[in-house]
Amino acid sequence: MRNSPWAAYGLGLVLPLVLIVLILSADAAEGPKTAYVGVLAVVPMLAAVFASPAITALVALITWLSAFGFGNLASDGNVAAQRVRLIIIALSGLTAIGAAYLRQRREQALVAALGKAAAAEQLREQAQTDPLTGLANRRGLVDRLERADDTVGRTIALIDCDELKQVNDRLGHLGGDIYLQAVAGRLAGSLSKDDMIARWGGDEFIVVQRLSIEDAMPTLHRMHGAIDGTPLSIDGTMLDGSVSIGVAPWPAGTSFDDALSAADRALYDAKSRGRNQVVTVT
Repeated sequence: MRNSPWAAYGLGLVLPLVLIVLILSADAAEGPKTAYVGVLAVVPMLAAVFASPAITALVALITWLSAFGFGNLASDGNVAAQRVRLIIIALSGLTAIGAAYLRQRREQALVAALGKAAAAEQLREQAQTDPLTGLANRRGLVDRLERADDTVGRTIALIDCDELKQVNDRLGHLGGDIYLQAVAGRLAGSLSKDDMIARWGGDEFIVVQRLSIEDAMPTLHRMHGAIDGTPLSIDGTMLDGSVSIGVAPWPAGTSFDDALSAADRALYDAKSRGRNQVVTVT
C-alpha cells in the first residue's frame, strides 16, 4: 500500500530531521565531544520505514553532512573515531536507501496483486449477474448452490411472466425489458436475505428457499400478490402484471435437476389452468 503524505513527509522526513537536531544538541551539551554522533546512524533507517527511496536518500545525505559538520565544529580530537563514525553513517544511509527501495517494490507488488484480485472478482460477479435485472443468472445461482449446505431440505419455485408477450407487442422490447426489471424488483423485494433468486432465462425466474414447502408457501403467495395486486408503471403506462409459479420440494440428498424438473411440471400445470396462480407439484 502507498504511504500517506503524513507518513512520507512527517514520519519519513520531518521526524528524522528533528532527531538529528536533538542528537546533536545532546552531544553539544556534553562539551567538545562527538560520542553521540554515532547514534545518527539509525536516522536513515527510520526514514526507510516510512519514506520513498528519494526522501530516504535525502535524509541519509543530511544526516551524513550533519555528522561531518558537527565533527569539524565540535571535535573531541579523535579524528580516527570520527572517520569511523562517518563511514558507519554512510553505510547506514546506503542500506536505508536499499531497504526503502525494496519496501516500495513490495508495496507496489501488493497493490498490483490486490488490483488483479479485485478485477478478477469483478469479472466473476459480472459473469454471474444478469445485466438486465441485476439478479443472479443461471451461473450465479448454481455457484451459490454449490457452496450452500445441501443437508437441509429446500423449496424451489419457477416463476413465469404471463404478460411479457403482450407487453412487447404493446410497448416494444424496450418496454418489455423495463417490465422484466419491475417484476424482478418486486419478486426480490418479497424475499428474505437467506432466499436465493435468479433470472433463469427469458421471462422466467427461479427462487430457492431453505424452508419446507409448507413454510415457503406464504412467501411465494406474497410474491405472487406483489405482481398481481398492484399495476406496474412502464414508461408512464400502467399495466396489470401476472405471473405463474410452480413450486416443488427439494429434499436433502436429491439433485437440483430433479427438483427443477418437478417445479417445471408444477409451472406447466399452473399455466394450463389459466395462468396467474401458484401451483405445487402433485
